[in-house]
Amino acid sequence: MMVTTRSQEVTNENQAEEGHSSGSPITLTVINEYFEILAVLLEIGIVILLWKTVKDFAELAKVSKLQTEVRFRPWVGPSGGFEFLRDDSDKKQYSIAMKNFGEVPASNVIVTSTLSNTKPDKSSVLDGSKPHGASEFHIGPLLPGMEKRYWVFIENERYRKTMEGTSNLFVFIYFSYVYSGGKSGYGMISQLDSKTNNFVHREMWID
Repeated sequence: MMVTTRSQEVTNENQAEEGHSSGSPITLTVINEYFEILAVLLEIGIVILLWKTVKDFAELAKVSKLQTEVRFRPWVGPSGGFEFLRDDSDKKQYSIAMKNFGEVPASNVIVTSTLSNTKPDKSSVLDGSKPHGASEFHIGPLLPGMEKRYWVFIENERYRKTMEGTSNLFVFIYFSYVYSGGKSGYGMISQLDSKTNNFVHREMWID
């Protein structure tokens, strides 16, 4: 009776050990698979973060380049409208002030102007050729914040016809200048209004 019981206990212990040993490899395999999945997810997360960082740096570089192109350059343009100065023999003298609104000096500023009865075609300046009857004047450099005046003379006969409404008067002015980043310019076409006796800007552009 005692021998039978001992044999059964030994058999039960062996079965328990076999069951325990047979379950351990499965558990380790599952844990290893979990770790491998976590490692893959971490790698994907790192790749996404790196891609986002590179993209942010690219956008920052574009913004910095744009700020440099817009801020660190001269901006030459009129600081007001045409101002009547005086009658000079058979002509009326007007002036217009131009100013460098940028933070960088503008060198070799050249003013091209012309008077006409019809609205001038700005392409005649943009393609490099001078408009018919245009005058050109070199006013030199413009430092940041510096302002210079350009004179425009209008014949009294032409002025009288415009005031009477029998003719039109357009003034074409183009400022071209050079800076470290290249060449730029500002153009404007103004018309003398017979009702207000003032010049009205009809078209303005920046190159």
